[in-house]
Amino acid sequence: MKRFTLPIFLLLSLLPLSCQKDIPVESITISPGTATLFVGESREITVSCFPEEATNLDELQIYSTNEKIVQYQNGQITGVGGGDAAISATCGNVLSQCRVKVYKDKFLKNGMTFGIDYTTGYEYLKSEPTVQEIEIILVHNEPNGDLQKFDVWVQFDQLGKELDFTKPIEGWAYVGVYVNNNEDGYLVFSSPDGEPSIHLADWGDPGNVTLTRGILKVEHLHFSDYRIHADFELSNGYRFSTDWEGTASLKTS
Repeated sequence: MKRFTLPIFLLLSLLPLSCQKDIPVESITISPGTATLFVGESREITVSCFPEEATNLDELQIYSTNEKIVQYQNGQITGVGGGDAAISATCGNVLSQCRVKVYKDKFLKNGMTFGIDYTTGYEYLKSEPTVQEIEIILVHNEPNGDLQKFDVWVQFDQLGKELDFTKPIEGWAYVGVYVNNNEDGYLVFSSPDGEPSIHLADWGDPGNVTLTRGILKVEHLHFSDYRIHADFELSNGYRFSTDWEGTASLKTS
């Protein structure tokens, strides 16, 4: 009896497709990871899946957690109503999100655009790229009867992070302390290269003074409640520190 043998490459091609290896999506990146919008404003976001050769990309879903606040369509997000929401991207068991804050209104002030968060009544400076900043001023009674005033300014994306002013800091922040009816004290500005800028409270030259310690952490607790830890020391021995928690008002100037 004569036997007929198929070539090996033909046999392989006849194998069921189920034998092919599945490559699932391992991670999803959404850029930017956070966004700030006004109602009616739109911006693009980018969703990337890795590895690129994943076989389950058809399972990718991108959606808003609250379409009354923000909506997603064809790579763009649009603010619909004031509040906080997220754009979620899921594929298989992998999830990634872009946190979005939408302000209800905007207005011009001295040529700059501001928004109002009606939950807190704060005025937010709207700049490009959507950087938000908060300034908190604290006043303490010192043992000798003087008033010590702290002026703390950070960017919103720095909230909850411990900033070390003796090292490079992305963005910028500053801490000022004023005593003797605002006549004495220091201002310390962070720097991307780790060399903080130091000034006297009246913006005078402090001389050859350096920063030996500069720790700042501002935490947003709830609505307009914040917690601040500051511990600064200069090479001349001058030290100012505070651990404060309470309700703060945001300043825009």
